[in-house]
Amino acid sequence: MENSNTMKHNIIKRKPRLKKDLTFNQMLMVGLVGAFGNGALFGTVAMITIAGPEAILAFILGAAIYSLIGLTYMELGVTYPEAGGPTRYSIYTHGRWTNIINAMSDIIWYLFIPPVEVISIIAGINYFDPIFLASSGAPTYIGVALGLALMLGLIPFNYYGIKQFGKSSLYTGAVKIFFYLSMSLGLVFFAFDYANFYKYGFAPYGVAIPLFSIMPYAMYDFGAIRVIPDLAEETNNRSKMPRAIGMVLLFETLIYISVAFAITMGTNWSLIGVIPGNFLGVQAAFHGNNPFFLLSKPFPFVFIAAVITGVLTPFVTGYIYLGSGTRVLFSMGRSGYVSNKLKNIESKHSIPLWSLIVFAVVGVVLVFVTAPVPSIYTFIDDATAAGYIGLITNPIALMVTRRQGITKKKDMVRGMSIIAPLATAGSALIVFWTGWPSEPYAVILIAAGAVLFGALSKVKIGAKNALWYVFFIGFATFMVATSHDGLTSAVFPQYFSYIQGTIITFIVGLFVIYPLGVLSGFKKQFIHKDFTEQLYTKEGEADWKDSQNSKQEAKEFQ
Repeated sequence: MENSNTMKHNIIKRKPRLKKDLTFNQMLMVGLVGAFGNGALFGTVAMITIAGPEAILAFILGAAIYSLIGLTYMELGVTYPEAGGPTRYSIYTHGRWTNIINAMSDIIWYLFIPPVEVISIIAGINYFDPIFLASSGAPTYIGVALGLALMLGLIPFNYYGIKQFGKSSLYTGAVKIFFYLSMSLGLVFFAFDYANFYKYGFAPYGVAIPLFSIMPYAMYDFGAIRVIPDLAEETNNRSKMPRAIGMVLLFETLIYISVAFAITMGTNWSLIGVIPGNFLGVQAAFHGNNPFFLLSKPFPFVFIAAVITGVLTPFVTGYIYLGSGTRVLFSMGRSGYVSNKLKNIESKHSIPLWSLIVFAVVGVVLVFVTAPVPSIYTFIDDATAAGYIGLITNPIALMVTRRQGITKKKDMVRGMSIIAPLATAGSALIVFWTGWPSEPYAVILIAAGAVLFGALSKVKIGAKNALWYVFFIGFATFMVATSHDGLTSAVFPQYFSYIQGTIITFIVGLFVIYPLGVLSGFKKQFIHKDFTEQLYTKEGEADWKDSQNSKQEAKEFQ
């Protein structure tokens, strides 16, 4: 007769699991097509409006910064191949208080992205019948109704399981990339005007300040890489994740640069009704419409590619982020911050169904409340601020994980002693550059969510280990408030210039935040039967186990 512990283990083991059906090619395509959304097109327009042709440099700098972050995913994704993994790394290294702040940052980042893509579809349709967007670029109530329908239309692509999700992403992604490239390269071929590159000045409004101020738009685009480690538990060969991450980073850098070239060199000033060289007037000239629609209008084949891209591209990106965001919410269920229902896996299609439904519904609400004030541009700023507040934990968690002896030597990325502190400082800079009011707005949302869900889920473990994180968020908010032109001196004195604020943020991130974060980590991996039950054997299969000493360990970590 089986003893009670064996019976309990067998019962738990029979619970439905996420299936490992995502192939390398599908994983690679998910990363690629997740990156090439229409948010990149609108964001590039904003970048060129602020900085002129210099916007091209922002993608190069952005690739350099995000490469550092991508390298941390290469190691952590293999070490902890969990659904919504980046939202779970810090629970093992710093406990639940750090992790709930991290989790709230991640979920806010993800909640904004499907609506960004949905609004970009509405912008494309609005070109043909201008009843869906107001003059501010925000959706009208008719536009909101269309947005709700589109958000609900993203659900079926995630409902039928990871195998169908991977297949649909592979096929639709191939079509999407073909038209995306046809649109940008076609505009370059038919409308390329080298004069736009140099005639009006490569950096018409200065070098450093415009470049740094547009970095959040560039970094929003690069953030798509994390969908790969979010799906790590469902890939059939997680050892190839680092290769997929590296390839996505390379390809998206090249395509983002080509898009910046296409918009800069393909701008026909008379066509959009702007005085030649007045880059400041470019964004307003498009009236919230898809920029490629207007720029490609004289070229029928390019225009067709732009229209197809304007609808297909954001829809595919939207359902990919809906799937990835669902895994983030699912991981929060595993960590005990939300209802246990959100960590349940539906047996028929092996998906976290409740997490999918809840995430989609909240996204629908987010679309609804956009009328009539916010626009796609404010969404991008807000998402970036929250996202990089969450990302700053990655390099720190990586080094603590190594110190705990968890990371296998074969999985370690070389040079991490240099990469990790630079990735921390780079993430701090992105948070600072998002500026006012996006950064404090994101902080308010994160703080409210962390306090609310922390209280409801009775988070107690790791309070002192989260002090470095709270210090970073407070420091970043102070620097934004006292260094940015967006906040008047009538509210806060402007103690620092924009450049001084940038330098101070980088130095503090490198020499204060990073070492504090690493020193604050647990000496031993945090394991608790209620919050860290997902453990992996050498074969990579998930086993559900109870930690024999979980209660005692919980006391030690308090």
